[in-house]
Amino acid sequence: MSRLIGFLAVLLLLSITAHSAPSCPAVKQEVSPCVTFVKGGADAKPSEECCKGVKNLSVNAANKADKEAVCLCLKQALSTVGTYNPSQVSALPKKCGISLDLPAIDKDTDCTNIIPIS
Repeated sequence: MSRLIGFLAVLLLLSITAHSAPSCPAVKQEVSPCVTFVKGGADAKPSEECCKGVKNLSVNAANKADKEAVCLCLKQALSTVGTYNPSQVSALPKKCGISLDLPAIDKDTDCTNIIPIS
């Protein structure tokens, strides 16, 4: 009986600590309010909703694999918005007051070389 309880406790612990990278639909939903900002000029300001989405992504991208997945999703999402400024993508965290290293994502970005989120 004690082995069964111990086994169930381990399973519970694993289910609590296990997570996966945010899905592409979730990433797109989080950053969709940021489209106006990334299409704007250097004086543009991200909306509150945009900053909330960026913060959620920074919290949910816990390791390098998660960060790569988020980068790939962002790259895919950005390919559908038309002309945008890749440097605005990397400016998002700072403009939102978030400690996050985000590259200037464009069609040529290599998501396997993502800098770890600090």
